[in-house]
Amino acid sequence: MSRGSEYVEILIVQDDPAEALLMREEFGDHRLVNRVQVVHDAPRALAYLDGDLPFTEPAVPDLVLLDVNLPGRDGRVVLRHLRARPATRNVPVILLTDSPAAERILRAEFLPVQGYATKPVDFACLVAVVRSIETLGFQVWRPAS
Repeated sequence: MSRGSEYVEILIVQDDPAEALLMREEFGDHRLVNRVQVVHDAPRALAYLDGDLPFTEPAVPDLVLLDVNLPGRDGRVVLRHLRARPATRNVPVILLTDSPAAERILRAEFLPVQGYATKPVDFACLVAVVRSIETLGFQVWRPAS
């Protein structure tokens, strides 16, 4: 976790590489220098969080953007794992949904998340999400004058 350090670490759990790439490009286009880790399925997300291979140590991201509809084990497995571990219990999680209808269904489940974002996620959506979580912020790179 990067609390107190200069960067916010963001974990993106998204099975569609194109959508994950678009999110990373949105960060880059807006000169964000936050650390971003992308994983494409639940087993890899769990390995990242636990420090299992191919990762070298357990991770505690500052924010998780989590696709619910992952192949195999869905995003709820990752969410349960985050909430079960003391180190990640309070990490803000934003669920990525395919449509407003899917968002309504998920909201009815009363999942322990801080928000929802409909895919594809654009920069304005990300800014709104981060602003809604008071403890987070984006770091923007500005060239020296």
